[in-house]
Amino acid sequence: MVYAAIGGRQLKRWSGWFTIILPTLRVLKAAKKTDGCLKAETYKAGDVCFAVSVWESVEQMKAFARGGLHATLTQVAMDEMAMFYSHTQAVEEVPTRQACTQAWHDAIATRGGKGTLGYFKR
Repeated sequence: MVYAAIGGRQLKRWSGWFTIILPTLRVLKAAKKTDGCLKAETYKAGDVCFAVSVWESVEQMKAFARGGLHATLTQVAMDEMAMFYSHTQAVEEVPTRQACTQAWHDAIATRGGKGTLGYFKR
């Protein structure tokens, strides 16, 4: 069993790319170097930008999320996003992009489209 953290966001404006997406690349690069991280990537599917990391344990995932670059990005990013929701789930193996995208869409649908910040808009 491994643990996937799937963050999906919609930006308020294109300039958010510079303040969120570029720093996200640095965060994912740091995650890849962290013990317990099996996968870390970002991609766009439809009008949602995703950041996905897969971990050997929940404790390793949470430790990374609370510290360093990830914590800094979290504080800065909220002003640039129209919508954000992070979904975490246990999976049998490292999921594909398609599986992550589907899991995120299923999770936000159960919330009526309400993210941690804003509402998901198609």
